[in-house]
Amino acid sequence: MKAFQTLAKVCAFGVVALTAGTAGAWQYYPGSAFKASFAGDVSCLNVQSYSAMRNDCTTARLVTATVPMWTVGWHPTSVYLYGNNTWCETTTVNGVGNGSNLGATTYTLAGPMQWQSLNTGDRYVWEDTAIVFRCNLQPGGVIGGFSID
Repeated sequence: MKAFQTLAKVCAFGVVALTAGTAGAWQYYPGSAFKASFAGDVSCLNVQSYSAMRNDCTTARLVTATVPMWTVGWHPTSVYLYGNNTWCETTTVNGVGNGSNLGATTYTLAGPMQWQSLNTGDRYVWEDTAIVFRCNLQPGGVIGGFSID
């Protein structure tokens, strides 16, 4: 039964799930893995330069990426982005779907827009759950990628 549940989760989360959560393996995901949090914002978000996600609207948009994990324990997370007025945060869910380990909201540095790496903190992962990345992406801002260790 456990094998079937794991297979079902892989199918539900898609191809990115096939490599997620392996013990001791640093995982990097493209910014294009982020999706609009609200259906009305889909037209604002476009893929830039193969795999980055860019906000082409005139106001900030909330974007979300979810990565299933199978390795229990603490996992450092980060987001690599271009901007000067964007925030990101990470959380994990427990076995019943509640947010259970919410990280601090991390902001980009003020000043001219530039590429920055945001340390979004360490998240504790329970068995067969996920890490959720959420960012409020500013106009013209770009998410290049994000990582989990």
